[in-house]
Amino acid sequence: MISLHSCKLLARELCFGAYRVCSAGINLVCPPTIVLAYHRVAPHKEDPLQLTVTPQNFTAQLEVIAETFDDVLRFDAAQLHRTRPAVCLTFDDGYADNYSIALPILERFKMTATFFVSTGHVEHGRPYWWEALSVCGKLEDHGRILAMPPLEQHKAVYALLEECAFASEALEECQPLTVAALQEFSRHPLVCLGAHTHTHPRLSNLGAEDQYQQIKKSLDKLESWTAVRPTVAAYPFGARSLFGRFCDYNADSMQACRRLGLKRAAANFPGQVRPWTSRYAIPRHLVRDWDGAAFKAKLRTFLTRGYF
Repeated sequence: MISLHSCKLLARELCFGAYRVCSAGINLVCPPTIVLAYHRVAPHKEDPLQLTVTPQNFTAQLEVIAETFDDVLRFDAAQLHRTRPAVCLTFDDGYADNYSIALPILERFKMTATFFVSTGHVEHGRPYWWEALSVCGKLEDHGRILAMPPLEQHKAVYALLEECAFASEALEECQPLTVAALQEFSRHPLVCLGAHTHTHPRLSNLGAEDQYQQIKKSLDKLESWTAVRPTVAAYPFGARSLFGRFCDYNADSMQACRRLGLKRAAANFPGQVRPWTSRYAIPRHLVRDWDGAAFKAKLRTFLTRGYF
């Protein structure tokens, strides 16, 4: 007699097999674009947040991209899909090492990238609260602080930093860009800037008007500093829950981007970009500190296994 567990496993394998066949067929007639999400490129010893890619591995990853794709697209391109598979590189938050370390490596490969900037951190030099938690060994508080409104987040983080005398020096390694550096950064031909809200809140914690103002203020600040108004944005955190239910952003976030006339907005869940993909919920694959071989294997999965 076949057990219920065996039946479930068989059904699961049949479903995934059908999904893979369907994905392969769609790829043949409609090649996907893959959007990759980075945060930092920097030397590091410990990285519990897994947001940092070393310069060596970033270089190896770009070598794989150069071998794999004909097109590396800007996120603000008129279209994000091509007649052949394509890739788009994005960075979140606005870390200083995006300019000092990542950009020179991108220059070597002549690859463009889009940088989504949390303007409040740039304007005031505020540490990113998740980095403060990491430095102070308090990552178990991530969920609690994520759920707080922006003002309460700032208070909680500054209280934490007062308790951790060593934190300020450790946080020097993961500072945001300065306004002056951002201005110089923005003039580079390989750089595209996008909004990432002003204070990096979890947008779904806010009402519709507050979400709109968060994105608008980020756009306004970037325009005032660079004389160019961005046409794209990314939602902070940007995850969605199982079966596409909203998590870190919601319908109000998407409507705010429409009201502001943005071309598109990036989320943070895996998937491929197709002509029918929602312009205000572009999927992205988060990149970890993989060497060239591991990245190549991951890239193959991103390209062939769908999430279309």
